[in-house]
Amino acid sequence: MGTTGNLVVPVVLWGHHAPTHCISAITMNSQLDSIVTGCNDGQIVIWEVTRLWQIYPRHMLFGHTASISCLSFGNEQHGFPYVVSSSENGEMCLWDTSDGRCLESTKLPLVHTCIQSYRFRGSQEIRLVCNGFYPEIHVMDPFGFEIIFSLHSKVTPNWISACCILRPVKGEDDVVVAVSNSGAVKVWSLSGEESKLKPVYEDESKQIRCLNAQTLRCCPYNQRTVLIVCSKSWQIYDASDFTLLCSESNRNGEHWVGGDFISVDRVVVWNNEGKGYLYKLPTNLLKGKALSSTNPESPDYHAHYQPSSPQAYYVLNTLKEQQCVCSPAMDFQRGGKNNDEKFLLCGNSEGQILVWNLPDISEPKTTCIKQDNYYNLPTLYPKVKTALQDLWDENPATSVGLLDQLCEQKRGLEITATIHIPSQGFVVCGRQDGSLIIAPATKCVILQLLHKKELTPNKISVKVLQGHDGRVTCLLYPCNESTRYESAHLISGGTDFSVILWDMFQGIKLHTFTVHGGEITQLLVPPNSCNPRILTAICSVASDHSVTLLSLRERKCIMLAGRHLFPVRVIKWRPLDDFMVVGCTDGTVYVWQMETGHLDRCVHGIIAEEILNNCDEHAVAVEALTNPSITLTQALKRRNLATFRNLAQQKLTQNPGPTQVQPLISAAPKPELVKPQASPLLIQGIRTNTNNPDAHLLFFDTESLIVQLLTEEYALMTPGEIEAFNTTSPTMERLHNAIQPEVSEAAVKIAGLIAKVKDKAENVGHKIQNKVEATQYSPQSSPKQSNRPSVTSLTSEKHRPNSIHIKSIDITMETAQLFMSCLHAWGLDPDLDKLCHSKLGLLRPKRAVSFGLFSRHGHMSLLLPGGHKKQFRLQQNLLLQNVISNKKPTLIEQVRQKSMEDLITFDEFEMDSSTENDDNESDAALAMNSSNTGNSFPEDEIHRFSTKSRWQISQAITTQHLLSVISVANTLMSMNYASFLEGSHLKRIKRRKKQQSLSTMAQTDPDSDEEGERASIQQAQIKQGWSLLAALHCVLLPELVGSGNYQAPQVEMLARRWQDRCLEIREAAQALLLAELRRIGPEGRKKVVDEWAPHLPTYVDPSVSLMNENLHKGEGDEEEEDEEEQILTEGEPPANKLSSNFESRRKQATAIIMLGVVGAEFGHEIEPSKRKPDTDQKKLRRAGQEGFSLSNYSLARLTSHALTFLLSQPASQRIPAYTPIRRASIDLLGRGFTVWEPYLDVSAVLLGLLELCVDADRLVPNMTFGLPLTPYADASRTARHSLSLIATARPPAFIITMAKEVARYNTLAQNAQPQHPQLMNLVLVRAKAEILRVVELLVDKMPNDVAELLIEVMDVVVHCLDLSQLKSKGLQEVFPAICRFGMVTYCSHNKRIWVGAKNGTLAFYELKPHSKCTTISAHTGPVIAVMVSPDGKHLASYSHADSKLKFWQTASSNIFGIGPQQTKCVKQLSTPPCHVTPLTNLLKLVRLVWLDNRTVVLLTVDGTEAKYTI
Repeated sequence: MGTTGNLVVPVVLWGHHAPTHCISAITMNSQLDSIVTGCNDGQIVIWEVTRLWQIYPRHMLFGHTASISCLSFGNEQHGFPYVVSSSENGEMCLWDTSDGRCLESTKLPLVHTCIQSYRFRGSQEIRLVCNGFYPEIHVMDPFGFEIIFSLHSKVTPNWISACCILRPVKGEDDVVVAVSNSGAVKVWSLSGEESKLKPVYEDESKQIRCLNAQTLRCCPYNQRTVLIVCSKSWQIYDASDFTLLCSESNRNGEHWVGGDFISVDRVVVWNNEGKGYLYKLPTNLLKGKALSSTNPESPDYHAHYQPSSPQAYYVLNTLKEQQCVCSPAMDFQRGGKNNDEKFLLCGNSEGQILVWNLPDISEPKTTCIKQDNYYNLPTLYPKVKTALQDLWDENPATSVGLLDQLCEQKRGLEITATIHIPSQGFVVCGRQDGSLIIAPATKCVILQLLHKKELTPNKISVKVLQGHDGRVTCLLYPCNESTRYESAHLISGGTDFSVILWDMFQGIKLHTFTVHGGEITQLLVPPNSCNPRILTAICSVASDHSVTLLSLRERKCIMLAGRHLFPVRVIKWRPLDDFMVVGCTDGTVYVWQMETGHLDRCVHGIIAEEILNNCDEHAVAVEALTNPSITLTQALKRRNLATFRNLAQQKLTQNPGPTQVQPLISAAPKPELVKPQASPLLIQGIRTNTNNPDAHLLFFDTESLIVQLLTEEYALMTPGEIEAFNTTSPTMERLHNAIQPEVSEAAVKIAGLIAKVKDKAENVGHKIQNKVEATQYSPQSSPKQSNRPSVTSLTSEKHRPNSIHIKSIDITMETAQLFMSCLHAWGLDPDLDKLCHSKLGLLRPKRAVSFGLFSRHGHMSLLLPGGHKKQFRLQQNLLLQNVISNKKPTLIEQVRQKSMEDLITFDEFEMDSSTENDDNESDAALAMNSSNTGNSFPEDEIHRFSTKSRWQISQAITTQHLLSVISVANTLMSMNYASFLEGSHLKRIKRRKKQQSLSTMAQTDPDSDEEGERASIQQAQIKQGWSLLAALHCVLLPELVGSGNYQAPQVEMLARRWQDRCLEIREAAQALLLAELRRIGPEGRKKVVDEWAPHLPTYVDPSVSLMNENLHKGEGDEEEEDEEEQILTEGEPPANKLSSNFESRRKQATAIIMLGVVGAEFGHEIEPSKRKPDTDQKKLRRAGQEGFSLSNYSLARLTSHALTFLLSQPASQRIPAYTPIRRASIDLLGRGFTVWEPYLDVSAVLLGLLELCVDADRLVPNMTFGLPLTPYADASRTARHSLSLIATARPPAFIITMAKEVARYNTLAQNAQPQHPQLMNLVLVRAKAEILRVVELLVDKMPNDVAELLIEVMDVVVHCLDLSQLKSKGLQEVFPAICRFGMVTYCSHNKRIWVGAKNGTLAFYELKPHSKCTTISAHTGPVIAVMVSPDGKHLASYSHADSKLKFWQTASSNIFGIGPQQTKCVKQLSTPPCHVTPLTNLLKLVRLVWLDNRTVVLLTVDGTEAKYTI
């Protein structure tokens, strides 16, 4: 499952056997609270160590593909638990040990054997000192894996086998001492001024008798002594001149592998069997002031007996009689306050960890120990010993298998292969005995993890298929990869050399292919572009190095490739050339022709790598045939028909015929809705070793689940509901009609005919569907029918998704039930838990769920069953105290005071009695089931895991879980009757079908009203329940969990999902980020601002700044930029490629969003927003966020410039169009416009937003049916929303700016030719409908602000309306919103629009293209009412300021109306004054009504009337 940009939550079922962990590297941090082990299979385990030295495994990390060679902590500071790992194939990863996230990864051509963390003098950062199978020593940055500088050798360069770094007491330089494989000791002195450009050579070099050294250690207590451990002996040297002081050879066939100094004269050395020995060095041979034997005042100085060889006084016992398969990994660690504690770590091939606490023994005790035999030495036993399997053995209920309680679990029946079939809802497991188990996937997982009394093992149908004579090694369901295969076909391969084709629905064996001579290792599906014969085949790979193509239609092998000398590593395709490319483990590549089975070529070396890299199954025909002459010759020689067809297609493409027309302009973007192909749930078998049974990993894709839920909800809608959610709003249809010419009658008739045909076809479709349901026909029984709805465009009813069968609805709802039940924070609020269980249908967990976390490049961390043990032990006493002392009501009780009462009053008897009985029965059944199976899990441990431990794992996991649960809860809240109770999906369908019948029966049947009311109340309760659940996780969770037990969401991850492509996830991320910023308060927000402000584009290096317009990319960066264009904010850098520029731009994008959110929500506004309530305004006036306040506005200015740049900057490879960062800038410009306004070019911002809104009506339907929009459509939707926010927050700014732009356009249009292309392409012309939509919004929301600038508003409206329609239909019909104002009137006789202004003037508009309005001075105060007489000859205007009613002559006085039309006042009358207060609404104060052509009535708001005559 792809994870780039997706919100995927992994959950693992580990099974009854711990994964194999053959430890190859081990290390421990200086705080002595974490141990990290790496194994030969590439996995890493993070162990937690308590103060009582109890060791619990926490996370298992997946990402390396080879054995781990070395580990090292990248930062020793507390709170920065980073560890660096390196594998034998050059892979390096930086991990966060708190949650297992991979922060950085790369693959280098260097293989490290040792990595040491060191902080050089003059530097505040940790550096990695690496040596390995290369002649240099590289100093690297742990956060980017970039080589800072390298240490080279002048004399006898060779691989460095061991090195050590020390800091001299008196010197100012750091010293690196190393020994090469040939025994040359080299010394480098580092001053801190080294650079990558200049090589650093050794200062001293000396050849000693020390070949293939394993370890080199300098004594930290006495820098005059050096320990070098070789396989046959270990030696002590004088650091000044490297003279040999003493040595000790190995005995009894043992090989030394490492050692270190315990004190100034004692060492610990260990061998390849895991045994360690403590030695006392001869002090008379050592040098240095730290030695007591060199001090004349010490009694050791006058000792009579001084041994000349090391003296062993302790042996470290491993408590293991049998020898391990592999040599154990061992490491020495100092710890404690003053590094006074010494520990020796050992990890063996069985996954055991042993820790010895090395004691300090006095000198007399060591001299009493006899040295005649190693077997007589005193034994030191390990302080602690643990293994992964010990955790499984202590509590069998900590982890379960996928098929527990469904199939017999015994030795020989382990699961060896697994495949999930999402379209059918099945999981297929192959076992050790050759059988296949087919079971419903979601029901199996619910049975293992959740309490559900209705679901028992007897009620789950399991199908067993017998066919293989040995272990099942691989499974394939071809329909998962392509719908060209039959949905009933299932393929399995085993150790009996056979491939079996099954009919999965009937449970029968169709055919057995016996072609291979070894066990089947892999089953593949060829790409869709192969020739028709290959399209019905599958590819199989066996351990005898053979590859076959097996035709499922012909039931035979159509190609056998069996000449490979080494095991097959990879298979790639070149379908347009009819080639299958096979790569072997020795680097050889074999190219086979699929149609003829001929071996085309066999290549090695660089050519082989290029062939593999150039294989692409999506290649087009023009690129496939690069050399037509050679290809044609090969096709004639081998009779390859596919090549002939491709060559002909290429020629036709290059030379089109006379009748073919090449498209000159690409089609405009269509309103397509992109539907992800990922399944909401994917189950995959994982194993750390080939000998292990399968553990099962569950991938929950949140976005796919939301899409599936909303798509199925739409598929269940009645035609009436679809009509209610029409894709085009009536308002926008009217606005489009206002700016476009009238439609002809012929077009109207054709549209009516099409509508009749569509309705008739719909009725026939409903009849057919009802007949199908009546006969209970299952569409999934047809083998060739695809269950995937083809969705191209959902703008009309005919493109509605296919009717979804009940089974698919069951699968989706069960997946959502499983997902939400696992993620819900059980135990924090008992009332809400009761509601979730009884009304929403959520299920309580049986055991602590092992979650996982995805990170970069597909790396993954999985929580082991004991991952919560440490928090469980530490919090046990504290939780007991909180339960006793915490009696005050929680915050959620205050929030739910009214809503929860209304929620529980309905069906109170059922809630109080029946549900409690059901809970009791469920608990009793669970207890009986647990006692029978023996897999009981402590309820208190489940409770503490759900309420405390789970939220203390890491910030990343908390963020992921909260985003998922809030977004899915909001999705379910938007659905009808979205409950998971038993049979609720059938009730949903029945309610849908009865909805129309109930509406027709409401007048005659009183029972239908009661039933409808009851159903509506139940639906309201369900929606309110999901709302409360979302509120709990979004706002109330930190208080309920407790600040000490809560890892808050990571604001960086939330900011990067501020404009996620899925709208529900986007809204959840925005709500979570705002809630977290409010929770941390001003001090926390200041820390966030201080952290991200340096990453603004203005402050970074101009060469990598996002706002560098003049940046010219080099040729080498072009490929990298293409890969980065879609992942600037929510993706990840390209694999196997390091890019500091990319990381810098990624941080810049995050900084812009972060500071934009802080400024928009918490910045000080220059003028109060019209949109925010008064309480928020008072808070902002009291204290504005630093950097966004009136006194310090630097960050507000810089952030606004960055947001404007991203809006207006043309698309480029560095910043592509419609990316998430651009959408975020559009959104934040609207949210914080009142903060950014002083620093913005408002005209440029508004025109830029209107440019994006031009096609919004066509691209953004009202109902998207759960399918994410295209990036262009999403940007249009965001721009429309931002434009609305700007207009409602600052109406004068929007109105005045648009009026100025209209005036500028009219001036240009008067001086240009009519229908000039440049003028017609201006955004003011193309975005007329959007401008009218915003004006109508302002009229509806803020009429007083519009009234103050009514003349400017009318300028904009007249520009946007179609003058021909305005003359024929009138202003009231074309744009009725503006006619709500009493100071606006339209004369149909002389085709004029009259407007009364606030300054007392009258303005009238001649309906001519690009004409300006004419103003007349009329009153001394605001004109609040105007009206034209019915004959259009007179106009009445009224102003309350001077209490006068004036009559104006509007028609021409000349004969036949020829001549200029002059408006003049013919009469004015005084009226009674109107009492006006500051709270009086002037828009509703008076109204003018003409009774006839000579009489007008003045109506006031208090009901009085006054008649006046001209």
